[in-house]
Amino acid sequence: MNNTQHTSQRADELSISLSQFIAEVMRYDSDEMLRLLKREDLSMPRVGALNVVARRGAVSISDISVCLGLSLANTSMLVDKLVCTEFVTRVEDASDRRQKLIRLTEKGRMFVSEVQTTRVNQVVQRMLLLPPELLDRTIAVLADVTTQLADSPERDVASRSDIVPRL
Repeated sequence: MNNTQHTSQRADELSISLSQFIAEVMRYDSDEMLRLLKREDLSMPRVGALNVVARRGAVSISDISVCLGLSLANTSMLVDKLVCTEFVTRVEDASDRRQKLIRLTEKGRMFVSEVQTTRVNQVVQRMLLLPPELLDRTIAVLADVTTQLADSPERDVASRSDIVPRL
């Protein structure tokens, strides 16, 4: 087996394992997430936009549009709704006054944090069902993986057709 085939096979195996793992640990996550979305009257695209802004700090509507794969018009309407509900604010770009940047408000930061905390707590509750020795190994492996990923250079892995898993 050549290196490209081996890498592709490993990507397929990883994809299957991660898909099964995520499905299992998130099995009970949906109800709580739906309650949060309903409470705040948020759609998934709006939550996606909040996550884009949370990761990047301050972004343009066109940046959000590209990240979410939405049209500029739809993204603009989505951002308008987030502004009206005080999850985000528009500010002038210091380097180009014609450009507006979108930033999270305190309410937006608190919601994103609540979603992250809720998700982590749901996963923790599922993982605590593991036998103690498996849980210990899992914690150690997750620490190693996190360290390795943090130390590795950013790469556009998705553009490499030799390692993109087949779903």
